[in-house]
Amino acid sequence: MIKFFRKIRQNMVKENRVSKYLLYAVGEIILVVIGILIALQINTWNKNKQLRLSEIETLSEIQVALNQDVSVLSTNLKNLETKILHSREVILHIENKLPYEKKLDGLFMNVYYHRGYKTFNNSGFELLKERGFDIIQNTELRKRITKHYTTDLSDIIGILTRVEQLGLIQADNLYDNFKLTKITEGFGGIMTPYDYNQLINDPKVLGPFYHLELLNLTYERNLTGFKEKTEEVLKMVNTELEERKK
Repeated sequence: MIKFFRKIRQNMVKENRVSKYLLYAVGEIILVVIGILIALQINTWNKNKQLRLSEIETLSEIQVALNQDVSVLSTNLKNLETKILHSREVILHIENKLPYEKKLDGLFMNVYYHRGYKTFNNSGFELLKERGFDIIQNTELRKRITKHYTTDLSDIIGILTRVEQLGLIQADNLYDNFKLTKITEGFGGIMTPYDYNQLINDPKVLGPFYHLELLNLTYERNLTGFKEKTEEVLKMVNTELEERKK
């Protein structure tokens, strides 16, 4: 092709057709420029396509992680709801001075101790940080995702840690009035009162149960709010992925 154009130029020079030669040269330059622009446009298109594929891949990772976060929060909320119900059952049992029942040992343990689940998945966010936050075109979505992983998730873990430490708040009451026994099979244990009759007549023993119930209600309310926020972010990610895949 280059030899072909060169031959045309040489013939024009030989025939002393300078004006046509200049016109041809200008045209050739224009064609070259157009070719370069097309090549640049194709290159830009390919880069943008790769960026959008990376965005979809990153959002898909975040989608999986957020689904896991919602599941973990649901598990923790279910455990807290059970603790609150058990707290109420113990309080009513003691307030009404009902006779001792063996099931109380398990209820006492569940009120005082909590095994939190903090297996949150931040792999999608780590991938986002590695690839750059600007890879997500939706500005509002980018802000919500960043807030979830840099602020909300930290607060959630803080709440779950405090729930796990609730038993330490009432440690004196716990060790002075109850015998702790580990269950031989599986995890957990039971708390047996040293003197149940004395316990139901001592206001200082009942007080901590009110305290723990109130704290658990507060933490449940906070976690419910964070779960709703996480579900909102997940919904935004789902919507964005549906739009991107059209």
